[in-house]
Amino acid sequence: MVETKPVAVVAVGGALGAAVRFALAEQWPGIWTVLVINVAGSLLLGYLAEMVGPDRLWRLFLGIGVLGGFTTFSTFALDAVGEDAGTAAVYVAATLIPALLAARMGMLAGHRHRLARKAAA
Repeated sequence: MVETKPVAVVAVGGALGAAVRFALAEQWPGIWTVLVINVAGSLLLGYLAEMVGPDRLWRLFLGIGVLGGFTTFSTFALDAVGEDAGTAAVYVAATLIPALLAARMGMLAGHRHRLARKAAA
């Protein structure tokens, strides 16, 4: 049986993240906005993974919910196949490589921040 509280926090977080993504895409339409959103979301998710700790509901709300709704693989994929081959290749490389690096940088920043907080305590 599915627990209702985790589903609710993911749904609320997802709605918030998707609403922010939609607003940004409306303000600045185009594939490059989706690229920035996905890279920023990867950075934030990497940081979150290190900082939130074991609290399941916060991880679900912020990670799967907010950042899952904010970032978008499906729009990225649809945008890529809708472009000419050269633009699509640049777009894919310019999204995936920075997104992976951003996730790692977020994890490193979160790890350092967590260690600094621990040392200060």
